[in-house]
Amino acid sequence: PNFKCEGGAEKTEIEVTIMNSRGLSYSFKKTNYAFSFYAFLAKEGDFLGVQEGEASSKYKDWSFFVARRITEAIRLSRKKSKINPGRYPAIFTPKVVPLLLQSLKVGINGKTVQKKASPLLGKLGTRIVSPCINITDDPLFSFGLATAPLDGEGVPSRRTQIIKEGVLKSFIYDLQTAGLMGTESTANGARGYDSLPSPSTSNFILKAGDTSFEEMVKDIKEGIIVDQVIGSGQSNTLMGEFSVNLDLGYKVEKGKIVGRLKDIMVSGNAYTMFNQVAALGSELRWVGSTRTPGIYFKEINVAG
Repeated sequence: PNFKCEGGAEKTEIEVTIMNSRGLSYSFKKTNYAFSFYAFLAKEGDFLGVQEGEASSKYKDWSFFVARRITEAIRLSRKKSKINPGRYPAIFTPKVVPLLLQSLKVGINGKTVQKKASPLLGKLGTRIVSPCINITDDPLFSFGLATAPLDGEGVPSRRTQIIKEGVLKSFIYDLQTAGLMGTESTANGARGYDSLPSPSTSNFILKAGDTSFEEMVKDIKEGIIVDQVIGSGQSNTLMGEFSVNLDLGYKVEKGKIVGRLKDIMVSGNAYTMFNQVAALGSELRWVGSTRTPGIYFKEINVAG
């Protein structure tokens, strides 16, 4: 009787027309679909909220899959647990991995690089993260939310390898930043009808590994699972620093999830953590225009 659920489905039809001073006039249409559900449970002075969703430019009835994930989260959360402050191994579910990837997105942005503000400046061709990390920016990926035949400046879309086996391969540029840096656009110019172009990622894809979620959990003697966070405004995204409150997470003991964690904070540095990857999950999920598996990190800071 204390369990309530809210949800909705959304269909968005988009038509884009791009014209430029070189005679280009091109139009395309696409349709995006989104399902979102929020379940909350109030019991004995405690409040639990679980949010799940899926989105794509191809229609699919995700309601069963989303409902199953919410039901499982509530089941795991019925028992509460505690953990002492310290450094612990941690599994980040796909829902929260974009928090860490955001620092990489800022670091590879041509505007940040051109202004010499990026911590990745001068690191092209060098290893910046664990060798298991492979990231592409792919505006041609089938049915992605950011899929398009050309970017906001009319440059034909193309796939760009950002990181290959841990090595930084490319930054992303629009026409202006590419010109200033003496290179060519990577087809990442983004703009609205009332804004100037600026570099931005499209479908940002982190390649999956071969480790199941169950295998990750089984490997942990004592650690945490991070599934939802709040307070990311406290983070220094440019330098990779983050400190967030755990909104939904679990404690793992001896390879088993033993209960929900409350009133703790997790913090660290995204660049450091991406150099301490114990395993990549085998299941990919879309979170907006980011496609990512869960990640098992060797350690993270946990505070009460």
